[in-house]
Amino acid sequence: MTGPELNNLYGAMISADARVDVPDAWMPAVHEAMQALVDLPTEVRAYIIVVGIDTDAEGCLRFSTVGSTQVLTPRNLAMIREITDRAVVATRKRSFH
Repeated sequence: MTGPELNNLYGAMISADARVDVPDAWMPAVHEAMQALVDLPTEVRAYIIVVGIDTDAEGCLRFSTVGSTQVLTPRNLAMIREITDRAVVATRKRSFH
């Protein structure tokens, strides 16, 4: 799935030109995480956007996000991190390395 395709599904949560490069088997975890990000309270969701979903140097799932640290509180950032961490754990069960 591409950035534009995910943008069509999740709107402003993901940049239309986001780099998306993960194994197909990981897409259920990606979709679950994207929906969880969409479901965040407005005061969090409005200040974050996903700009990439790919793998890091160790071959683990990586969500790249940008947001306003002037608005987002440590608790807001923790909520985002919990979502992306759950996706990473889920994809480790479907590891390709």
